[in-house]
Amino acid sequence: MPTVSIRSASAVAPADAKDKDNQRQSSISTLSYSTAKPKLPLRWQVAMIALTCMCTFGNHWSNGLITTLKTTIEKKLNINNSEFATLVNTFLCIALGFVIDKFGGPFMSVILATFHLAGAAVEAGATTNGLNSYHVLMAGKIIAAIGDGSLDNAQHKIFTTYFAPGNGFGASMANLAQYVGQSTANVMSKNLGSYSWPLWISVILSLFSLLCAICIFVLDKYLRSHYEVVDYSKRVDQPSAGTIKAGTFNWPAVRQMPFTFWFVVLFATFENAGVQSFVSISTQFAQQRLKKGAVVGGWVSSFYLLLPVGLTPLEGVFIDAYGHRVTILFLSGCMFLISMLLLRFSETVPTFVCAYVFYAFAQSLTPAPQVEIGSIVIIVTAAGKLQDLSPNDSLESAVTVWLVYAFACVLVSGALLGACYTSFGKRYLPAARLSEVRPKYLEREVERLWELRPHAVTEEGKRDKSLTLKQKEVVLKSPVPSSVSLYAHWVAIGAGFAVVLIAWVIFGFGVEWGVHGSVVAGTTGE
Repeated sequence: MPTVSIRSASAVAPADAKDKDNQRQSSISTLSYSTAKPKLPLRWQVAMIALTCMCTFGNHWSNGLITTLKTTIEKKLNINNSEFATLVNTFLCIALGFVIDKFGGPFMSVILATFHLAGAAVEAGATTNGLNSYHVLMAGKIIAAIGDGSLDNAQHKIFTTYFAPGNGFGASMANLAQYVGQSTANVMSKNLGSYSWPLWISVILSLFSLLCAICIFVLDKYLRSHYEVVDYSKRVDQPSAGTIKAGTFNWPAVRQMPFTFWFVVLFATFENAGVQSFVSISTQFAQQRLKKGAVVGGWVSSFYLLLPVGLTPLEGVFIDAYGHRVTILFLSGCMFLISMLLLRFSETVPTFVCAYVFYAFAQSLTPAPQVEIGSIVIIVTAAGKLQDLSPNDSLESAVTVWLVYAFACVLVSGALLGACYTSFGKRYLPAARLSEVRPKYLEREVERLWELRPHAVTEEGKRDKSLTLKQKEVVLKSPVPSSVSLYAHWVAIGAGFAVVLIAWVIFGFGVEWGVHGSVVAGTTGE
């Protein structure tokens, strides 16, 4: 009997040990599950959204100040239109996008907001205590420009994490800030006795935006360590573990961009540059057309910003629900063209008002890629030179430049829209077609386009029928492998660099024209 008892005990012992091991593993798995990061609460998400909007408020507030005060600045600083044109978007920050990807939106928001604050302070100082220095003002614009455009990119990076897809909310807040700043600049300048006051108020708001950026950086660190924060800018949604993926520049990836991407870049080169740069003359043009002072001109020229405040979020909701992105591009180009035609060939007040309404619609529908700065430098500098050549300092001839840009963007967007509904376009520009399709029909359209492209192959050179719909969509949005495609991509890349190079050359000519014009004016006693 004892022997049997011992054997029974030895037989039970391993079972007990095994049960204990299972319990231990179960407790460990339960513990790991309990320590998993909880979902980000709505209150923190709202806080990040509010802070993100405020971190660019000072930036957009000050964007329209210089252009709104154009007449006053030219008079006080004794500069001509060519010199003034060099004060608009004088710095091309090409590489900052990669820096934002490397260090993250929250950290770069602090850095970029600091640059903008420093530049705004230099700008305000250039107009204070009778200094009235054109060169100091230009230095301030260059410093501020380092943070201006790229700060929006950092904001979008944060939105893709905490407020994806965003639906145009950030753009609406930007338009609202610019409207308030642009509409009140001349009012403050007149009532406070100096045009430097609007610039100093801009400095205060820029300081507030910097403090908001610092709060974003600190709060982002806290939320990533305590909650599950998802970065939706990645191709596959993955919870971030508190680390930020380092951005690297992959040159072969640039050559492999699909044709649709370069079409959109070409469109933005004309549309975005034309729409965004028209603000540089909108106030002075309103003064000339309405024969009113700077205050009325500032109010009238800033009203176009009110429509995008309400329309842009609705546009984002519409696109997410119904697609038709290329149609939106075409409508934006048509609105821009109609507004420039009315401004160029009619001089009545009702037509002027109608033109600004169409311009407001174009502003609302304009896409947001930051690829147009070089083109803005070209158009603004050329317009300044044309205005200087005008015998009565009129902007009528300068509007012709914007009219040419409007025609170009309509042609590009019209060609892209036509390609979405032809067999040739569906075959070689499938990404454009997919952007037109209603999201709920996207899977069906992917299958149709996949069958339409018999040369859609895998890396092994054989068509794999086991590919998922998502993988097929990625293949369709990839460039078509051919020698013609390779040459076309090199041409597109070369054209992009050419625009940047021409912008710098034109900017140099603008400085030379301004200096020469000032010398001539001083010689003739004007």
